[in-house]
Amino acid sequence: MITCKLICGSNSSHLSQLFQGFTSLNRSQEILLSQECLKQDHSDPTKPQHLKDAKRTHLLVIVNDKLKLYYDCHDSHEIDEHAASDVDYYFKRSYKPSTIAKPFKKKVFPLGLNYAVYPAEIDPLEQERLATYGDTQTFRPTVLATHGLPDSGTEPRALFITRVWEPSDNPERPPEKIAERQQLNETRVACIERLRREFGGRFLGGLVHTDYAIASYEHALLPNNDISEKENYFKLLLLYPVCITTTGLHGSIGWKMGEYVAFSRAIVSQKLNHQAPGAFSRNRHYLDFEDPDRCVEQVDKLLSDTALRKRIMKNNFRYYNTYLRPDLLIKRTLKIALTSIKS
Repeated sequence: MITCKLICGSNSSHLSQLFQGFTSLNRSQEILLSQECLKQDHSDPTKPQHLKDAKRTHLLVIVNDKLKLYYDCHDSHEIDEHAASDVDYYFKRSYKPSTIAKPFKKKVFPLGLNYAVYPAEIDPLEQERLATYGDTQTFRPTVLATHGLPDSGTEPRALFITRVWEPSDNPERPPEKIAERQQLNETRVACIERLRREFGGRFLGGLVHTDYAIASYEHALLPNNDISEKENYFKLLLLYPVCITTTGLHGSIGWKMGEYVAFSRAIVSQKLNHQAPGAFSRNRHYLDFEDPDRCVEQVDKLLSDTALRKRIMKNNFRYYNTYLRPDLLIKRTLKIALTSIKS
């Protein structure tokens, strides 16, 4: 029996997929799971502004009482080199090999796409985390409600529900990170404008109604903000075969990509800056674009080409059931660590 001990420092939604994966393997008796919940200050004033609180999205797991596996679900590509020096394997969500320093290249591996997912049943370890850290989630999507089958004949329509980020809400944010948010916002708004103009009633999308979005981009708001609520959004995913996503914060692959793959959608995505395992790639799992006009072209291609749309949906269904389902995502990381030890 493989033993896994979670050394938790937070109950961040970034980690929910990991917790669910370990919980599922424990329920199926493939591992013996325990945890330790630490109360600690995650802030590190020596780090750049966007990394000062990054450890909230990190998880240490002790396997078989000796192997140290480190999971880093932060949006940015930077690894925590201090942590990497002290562990055996480091699994990074925003995996970008070209940015990893040579001493760590052999121990850093891609973790995979990220999205929020929680147990469908009452779980004692989750209850302990809730008691220790609390919870800010108003809706907790369960593992039973966060995936779907490929389209079986739904009318071809496109969906893009997104948000904008206030560039200057943190006085410590450096100019380059302010500019990054501004560019992210402008790209999302331009895509919404062009998609509405081109596809009319075949497109549903817009910005979530935050105070900043209302003040800055009123023309691009969702027509009804209720549809942005997670419970309603997941119902919409089953009705819209084609879904659009753009680059996330710090150049990350956004959570929407993980959700779309889990729901077996046909995806149009801004070009990816990071890698996911399992040869996750353009034209196989998504069509990509560099600018809003190309976004429209790729959406039109998926709406018009039934065979292409269904092929990408089936590819994403297979990917979810090979690499992304939480228990399989975790099982892959354990296999990497334990296979290396045996060899």
